[in-house]
Amino acid sequence: MNSQIKVFNNEVEIGLRILIILQAIYPKSFDVEMINYYDYFILHTKDIGGDKSLHADVPNRFGELVVKRDLIRSSLTLLITKNLVEIKYTDNGIEYIATESTAPFLDTLSEKYIDRLSENIEWVCSRFKDYSYEELKMYVNENKEQWGSELSYCTAGLTNE
Repeated sequence: MNSQIKVFNNEVEIGLRILIILQAIYPKSFDVEMINYYDYFILHTKDIGGDKSLHADVPNRFGELVVKRDLIRSSLTLLITKNLVEIKYTDNGIEYIATESTAPFLDTLSEKYIDRLSENIEWVCSRFKDYSYEELKMYVNENKEQWGSELSYCTAGLTNE
């Protein structure tokens, strides 16, 4: 049994970001992959044309897109049990949508981190409002190698880029 308590990247932290994302896109719903993209975008806005990222620009950060899928699923399970998210069955498969409890729950939170996430999601939603699912997936696939790749991180300032 693993008794280690994870302070960062746990179901609660990811769950809060999921709630912020789903509330911002409501009444739309997202599948796990779209939640994963938007989670990355609200943390690393500089990678997609923003001024400053909320989290550090660490090497190989694009690997988060692969690593977080299971954690997102666990977080969604937690949120569903608390009636903060609902499952929505669509022609595209399983998606998730905010409930009537989501906004009141988020309104009780007043931390600066939550405020920054909320500002970032508004910007991200505006940035990608005209993208289809396929276009967004293509955008991620075309750019993820640039997002914190070890080579670009280690050579920053050494080339005339």
